[in-house]
Amino acid sequence: MIRTMLMLALLTLTGVAQAATIKTSENVNVLAARDAKMNALAKSITVNAGEQALIVRFEASANPGSSNESLGRVTSDAWLLTFSTPQNGAFTLSTNTPRTAQEARRAAEQPRFTLKDARGDGVALNAKKVNIAQSSLMTDYSQYLPEGAVARPSTASTQEGKATLSQAQREFLKLNAADRKAFLRWALEL
Repeated sequence: MIRTMLMLALLTLTGVAQAATIKTSENVNVLAARDAKMNALAKSITVNAGEQALIVRFEASANPGSSNESLGRVTSDAWLLTFSTPQNGAFTLSTNTPRTAQEARRAAEQPRFTLKDARGDGVALNAKKVNIAQSSLMTDYSQYLPEGAVARPSTASTQEGKATLSQAQREFLKLNAADRKAFLRWALEL
């Protein structure tokens, strides 16, 4: 009984860290995000408060003024965006919307990403081009995220001295298969 309660406490610890939601514009394609929940259909990302890191790409129609999409798409190289978010709120990550084929090509060469809060105020954003040897559908972009950019819950949303759910999950995933089974047997009193 005590083990079960301990396990439940561990899994529901910290009173749920607060999260911010980032909506992306049509021309922004998120390739990877550190410790975030991505919803590709809604073009939104839910992140914890603190330092964040995303790998994104600018993407637009090759001829934005035309209704004919058969001309293809213009895409930029991958870019690493780092920024810090507060405990909660709604944000929008966007780029300028090109109106001509020439503007689309220029924007793909040097995209300008902006992050704004719900009031329209800009959030400080660092952008750096990511050098990827060869990009394909199978590229794991998350390996290009910096280790130091792991989202950290703010101290106001956690109790001091206790682990968060994401920390417990990371520690569990570090275990080998045999130790995971042993831990689960212990937790479930089997």
